[in-house]
Amino acid sequence: MIWLALATLGPMAGRAVAQDEIINLVMDELKSGDPERQTGAIALVRDIPGPAVTKALSDELPNLSPAVQVQVLSALADRGDATAMPAVTEASNASDQAVRVAALKAVGQLGDASSVPLLAQRATETRGQEQKAARDSLYRLRGEDIAPAILTRLPSASAKVKVELIRAVGERNITAGVEPLLDATKDEDRKVRLAAFKVLKVVAAPGDLPALVDRILNLASESDRNEAEKMVAAVAHKIEDPAQQAATVLSALPNATDIKDHASLLRILGRIGDSAALPNLRAALASNEKVLQDAALRALSDWPTPEPIPDLLTIAQTSKNATHKVLALRGFVRLLGLESDRPAAETVAMYNKAMNLAPSISEKKRVLSGVGGAASLPALEMATGYLEDTELHLEAESAIVRLARAIHAQHKAPCREALAKVIAKTKNETIRTQAQEALDLLEGREPAPD
Repeated sequence: MIWLALATLGPMAGRAVAQDEIINLVMDELKSGDPERQTGAIALVRDIPGPAVTKALSDELPNLSPAVQVQVLSALADRGDATAMPAVTEASNASDQAVRVAALKAVGQLGDASSVPLLAQRATETRGQEQKAARDSLYRLRGEDIAPAILTRLPSASAKVKVELIRAVGERNITAGVEPLLDATKDEDRKVRLAAFKVLKVVAAPGDLPALVDRILNLASESDRNEAEKMVAAVAHKIEDPAQQAATVLSALPNATDIKDHASLLRILGRIGDSAALPNLRAALASNEKVLQDAALRALSDWPTPEPIPDLLTIAQTSKNATHKVLALRGFVRLLGLESDRPAAETVAMYNKAMNLAPSISEKKRVLSGVGGAASLPALEMATGYLEDTELHLEAESAIVRLARAIHAQHKAPCREALAKVIAKTKNETIRTQAQEALDLLEGREPAPD
């Protein structure tokens, strides 16, 4: 065994000849074809210092079986000796996929800025484990020159490689990449543009907001606009003071003379959710421009707090535009589900208003789904009232199960009664099972075995 042979070297261990003999022994073990002996040798070489060991392993690498190559590549990576890079790079082109994956992983530990093109290219050409290994190594490369290498290659790369480099900017959080990414949002390739908008959400800072907002203007593609709007809102949310998050967008509104640009800024205000923007949205609702009305309505419907509930209710009650009525109703129902200090009875009264305003069965089902998340006794009573409705009973049953799970500790008797009705009446076996489980939970019984 190799460890016995090494022990016999004794006093020679400190001499150069000893290292040569160790290397020879290790190479003999690797060539033995015995998996146990090969694994033992590979375990030892991780800790034997010196470039001679790295060279010997690198030279022998192509002659080994794929399984042993994988182990040796891992050992070379752990040794951290970059002189192995030529052999590792060659192994990344091996016919065996496991060897290629191991080699690409090793590049992440041994490579430098010159490895960026290889890894980015492989990430575009491969799938599965091989693609993951290339990407992970691109994100893991160490050195101060890695970020400049990625950014320098970005403008001239092919579209597919650009996407991978842009992803690397985000994964490595290269904040110096904001300007190159803004340039990439103007690329001819749609995938490059969208990737750049997505990564800007990560690396851009509040100080970049004026440039980001300016990029919104005159975008031709609706998909580009959608990503750009999400980008600006995400960066605005990085501002610690909520009262300042919408300031840059609000200051840009008066100069946004193009209707589409103005509408984009309104939608962004909805994503940000700063109440200082509500007067602008209300003004847009009252305008004669349908595009602005629609944008303002969607902004209010996306609002992160219940504050615009009265506005949405008014639109749902009074608008002559059928589409706007439905959008407002959906937004109204969504905002009712947000956390608030509103009394439960008042919330359920609003759900009842929504039910009366709902123009179709599908919209009524949407309302009942909202009721199911209201977690109160009045909500349970409202849902129970629809158990006999031939078109809404399934949604009512589902809402009752959700509500009973949420409030059974405070309202045991009403929950027991409502669940018993569901179990007795439902024709849906899944809902019956869920109701029985909720009842068992209420009664403190162990769930039935599968």
